[in-house]
Amino acid sequence: MPEPRRPLERVRNVPWSDVRRRSAAVFLILQAGWSALSQAERAEVRRLLAKSRGRPRNLTRLEARRLGAIVGKAARGATFRRRR
Repeated sequence: MPEPRRPLERVRNVPWSDVRRRSAAVFLILQAGWSALSQAERAEVRRLLAKSRGRPRNLTRLEARRLGAIVGKAARGATFRRRR
């Protein structure tokens, strides 16, 4: 097996308290964005993500645009709530 190009940081050297604090902040932002969507939009996001199976090319152009629009709405919702 080839050697990594740079040595990986050891687990005990990771500032876990900082990781926990930052992940909590990211969770709150994502939660605010998800809450900005209607129930129907949430269901549509779930359906499109399941259909894509993580590959955007599995969606039609129209579906990809719709998913992008919903994600944009969630991002705006998260940003707006965060500023308040």
